Amino acid sequence: MKRIIVAGVVAVLLAGGVVLAWNVLDNTSVATARGTERMVPRAEVEQKAKENFARPFIEEAPKSVSCPRGLRAEEFDTVKCKAEFEDGTKSMLISTTEVKGDRVVFDYGVLEGESADDR
Repeated sequence: MKRIIVAGVVAVLLAGGVVLAWNVLDNTSVATARGTERMVPRAEVEQKAKENFARPFIEEAPKSVSCPRGLRAEEFDTVKCKAEFEDGTKSMLISTTEVKGDRVVFDYGVLEGESADDR
């Protein structure tokens, strides 16, 4: 009986760790497209990128993000932005990964080895 309880506790802890890791390592945001052009406004894209890009112990959060435009409510729409980090400015790609009605899911990636000045 003791083994079953210990095994149950271990299973719960492992499952909790997987869920925590998934949530911590997730690098997406959700926003609502607006207007006749069905776009997520530039300011909202920049703010969500600044708030949601960093993953604890893996990546630092940018101090600021600047994009030339918002995101269209179309899958795979991508905008190349400038992200200011402690060690300099880097290019950041922000891409729409899923669209359901006006709900837009997008994620982020920093282009390693390319500074934002290279664009």
